[in-house]
Amino acid sequence: MEILLQVLIASVPAVIGFLAARSLARTRVFLRYGFLRALLAPYSRVQIITPSLEVAEFAYATEGCLLASREPRNVLFMPMAEARAIAQLIDLLRKVNRKATIELVVAGAQDPRMPTFSIGGPSVNSYSGGVLDVVFPDFRIEYPDAARARWGGMTFEALCNAAGELIRDHGFIFVTRTPRHAPCIVLCGVFAFGSAMAVEALATANRTSPLAALFRSGEKGFVAVEGRVIGLDTVDVTVEVCRILPPL
Repeated sequence: MEILLQVLIASVPAVIGFLAARSLARTRVFLRYGFLRALLAPYSRVQIITPSLEVAEFAYATEGCLLASREPRNVLFMPMAEARAIAQLIDLLRKVNRKATIELVVAGAQDPRMPTFSIGGPSVNSYSGGVLDVVFPDFRIEYPDAARARWGGMTFEALCNAAGELIRDHGFIFVTRTPRHAPCIVLCGVFAFGSAMAVEALATANRTSPLAALFRSGEKGFVAVEGRVIGLDTVDVTVEVCRILPPL
């Protein structure tokens, strides 16, 4: 019994140290992402509108034969980079509020009463397209005719190498409100890697960054980021533009 008591006494400092370190880490997260926490604090549910492509048929090879697969209409596909962006966004939202319910929905099934994060541009997400058309009419993505976007006299050009691989992309964050006045954030890019860059910029922002100041303002806003693409990875993501915009 005495030995057990000594072991318990000896373990107390370790337990206290563990709890203190955990509390400190949690406090740092709260401070870093306070701009997001304040935005989402009144809500217990958050929705992410996912990009999707309806692929009626695709070819695949098996045992030396080329076959075609026909998919049901409700079996949808999405770009890999944007799927990764959704995973990173969910991880970020969990850090901000572990108790919040995060729902993944397709365009057309969204609830305007809930905070909304819409991933992907108009070519893969009609909800994003609707928000951009109505709230940010000066913004245009010229894909697939050209690999660029335009806004306010600025051009954001994506670049490919001689092998036809994307090596530089631009991502965009649009901050506004749903028709029921819940926060609405559209994250997209010229290509899908740009969507991933937009989420990465949000996840790596700190409380002193211009991006955090935009969210704290509660105003309509526009953010443009750029970065390099190496294979399937995005690197050197930086914020190009971060502006609070006048309401419509």
